[in-house]
Amino acid sequence: MREIKSISGLRVISVEEGANIGLVNQVVVDLAQGLMLGLIIGDGMPRGVLAEDIQTIGSDVIMISRSELVRPLGELPELEKRKSASTHLVPVFTDSGRRLGVVSSIFIDPYEKTVTHYEISSGAIKDLADGLLVMPIIDGTVHGVDAVILPDKAVQDVGRETGGLFARFSQWGDSARKQYQQVADSASKMVETGSETLKKETAVVRERAAGLSEKAKEVSDMVGERAKVVTQKAREVGEIVGEKASEVGAKAKDAVSGLRDEDDRQPGAVAVVPVPEDNPAAEQIIEVPKHDPAAEQIVPSEETEPTAEADATAGTTAEEGCCGCTDEKCGDA
Repeated sequence: MREIKSISGLRVISVEEGANIGLVNQVVVDLAQGLMLGLIIGDGMPRGVLAEDIQTIGSDVIMISRSELVRPLGELPELEKRKSASTHLVPVFTDSGRRLGVVSSIFIDPYEKTVTHYEISSGAIKDLADGLLVMPIIDGTVHGVDAVILPDKAVQDVGRETGGLFARFSQWGDSARKQYQQVADSASKMVETGSETLKKETAVVRERAAGLSEKAKEVSDMVGERAKVVTQKAREVGEIVGEKASEVGAKAKDAVSGLRDEDDRQPGAVAVVPVPEDNPAAEQIIEVPKHDPAAEQIVPSEETEPTAEADATAGTTAEEGCCGCTDEKCGDA
């Protein structure tokens, strides 16, 4: 879309000759039909080219196929007729006699070479307050040499462009309401999403906690079972140790009894006697007392009188020594 003011002043170039034809002076349009009719080139002796002969409307130049397509305006009556009608500031009225303003801008499609819409200005102050009136191509429009006439009902249905202050305030209000609604919707979605995420994470944590609790219970049961096994083993070992201790005590008792029952022990002998049952691991060395034959005395019976043999034996003993021994080295001999 191009405003026709941006086309005025562009250079026209012939593609076949590569020649400069001149500068665009005016764009001729018909607002009733919504068409671009052609271009007027030059100032002194103006010439024209029809829209259908224009190859390209570029950003910097206008391209036509050959230079002979540019002809004097006398040979192009349609362009010459509408030359003055296509200028800006043509007044616009409704068919009810109401003045709307003047044509301030006209916009065309440079590819289709058609008029898309035009703007009507009601004056600087009204334009500032209410904005420009943007008019599409309306059926029933009359585009004459001195004025543009529009159907009143069609104008009422069109309305003003959102360019004035009142329109801007309304637009800002609508925009603010839309943005607020968008923010509210986004916040609501974020809250919903966060809530759902929190619920999911809470469920995951609960599942993990339940799993850990189950694992802990399994470990506790395993430890309990192993403790029972260890206790049973300790009890069995204690019973075995008790039985072994009883056996050792019994053997110790038998050994002591055997030592006591011996009639003839060697003088100076040493006996190893286990301590009784309260300490079966300890041992005690007991020295067996020497047998003293001299300590033995023959006590005569009160009923028996001494005989001659007894007296003889006593005498012999006295002669052998005072201590009764026969050792020659004895000091008592």
